[in-house]
Amino acid sequence: MMVRRLSRAAAGALAVIACTLLSACGSTTHSTHSVAGTASPGAVRVKTLPPSRLCTVLTKDVAERIVAGARFTAQVGPDKGAAPDVCDYAAADGRATVSLTPATRTYAGELSAAHALRTNPASAGMRDVRVETVSGLGRTAFRETAYQTQAGQQLTFVVWDSGARTWVLTYAATADTPTTPATASDDQVVRTARSITAKLPAGK
Repeated sequence: MMVRRLSRAAAGALAVIACTLLSACGSTTHSTHSVAGTASPGAVRVKTLPPSRLCTVLTKDVAERIVAGARFTAQVGPDKGAAPDVCDYAAADGRATVSLTPATRTYAGELSAAHALRTNPASAGMRDVRVETVSGLGRTAFRETAYQTQAGQQLTFVVWDSGARTWVLTYAATADTPTTPATASDDQVVRTARSITAKLPAGK
C-alpha cells in the first residue's frame, strides 16, 4: 500500500517514506519544513499554509489521545494552486506523528493496495504488514499496521469509507524493533477514527 498519507511532521524523510507506503501522497503532500522566501531561478516558490479545515476535526485535544503533547505542524505548499487537505501533529521530539487526510484512491483501491503490500512488504522497505477489518466505523473500514525498516518506524493506518469519502488516519512512531499491535478494537487510532468520523466534511 503506498504510504498514502504520512504528510506529517518531523518530516521530509517521513513524507518520502509515506509516499512509498500507501496511497494518498497526491493529497497529503509532504510536510517538509521549508520556509517561503526568495527562491533561486526556476525553483518552485512555497508558502506556509493556513490550517486545513480538517484541523477542526483532528484538534489538538483529539491528537493528544494518540500523541502525547501533540503540536500542530504547519504545512508548506506551492505559492499557487490548490493546498493539500491534511492536518498533522507531532510530538515535541518528532518521534511520533498523527495525521488526517482524505484518500486519493477509492476505498476498494486502498484495500487492494494494502493487501498487495502485505504480500510483498519488501517492495516498500516494510515488514510485518497486517491488514485487519475494523467494525463500527463508517460503511466499511480496515486497519493496516507495518514496520518501516529504514526509518525504524511502527506505522498504523486506519482507512474508512464514510459514505461520502474515504478517509485515512495515520500514526507513526519511532521504534527500534517491530512491536505487536493491539487488536483493532483496542487500538487508540481506531477509537479516535470512530470518534471523529461524524464530524468530517462531506463531499470534496
